[in-house]
Amino acid sequence: MKSKVKGLQRILKVRDTQKKLKEIALAKAHNHCAVLEHNKSRIKKLHTETLGNVEAVDADMLSARMELSGRLVDAERSIEASIETARQDFAHAERQNLAARTTYESTEKLFRSNLKKARKAEIFKTDIRHNILYNIGNNKRKDCQDDW
Repeated sequence: MKSKVKGLQRILKVRDTQKKLKEIALAKAHNHCAVLEHNKSRIKKLHTETLGNVEAVDADMLSARMELSGRLVDAERSIEASIETARQDFAHAERQNLAARTTYESTEKLFRSNLKKARKAEIFKTDIRHNILYNIGNNKRKDCQDDW
């Protein structure tokens, strides 16, 4: 029984490591989403600033502002697509994290159950050796064997 408990203990350590790795992946996915959201807000702010102070000094300046505005709109669309992908990755990481936690918890319950069984078996073995009735039965057998 001890080897089974030791094996489960190793499996539990592996499951714990898997759980920690999934937690790290979840945190990275969350941070990635947050960074993309922050970049999106920065692009929006820059776009409003670009269009806000429209004082056309000359045609070249107006043309540059219009080009910058177009590029910012394209960047905003691109970052929205990236955000959607990042959200999907985050949802996937959440599911993976939940699965890893569930697997770890079930392995931990199995480990504790087997550990309890092993302890009860050890206690039973030690109790049986000290049990008077058990020892009397063994002594009778020894006496019978000596008579032969």
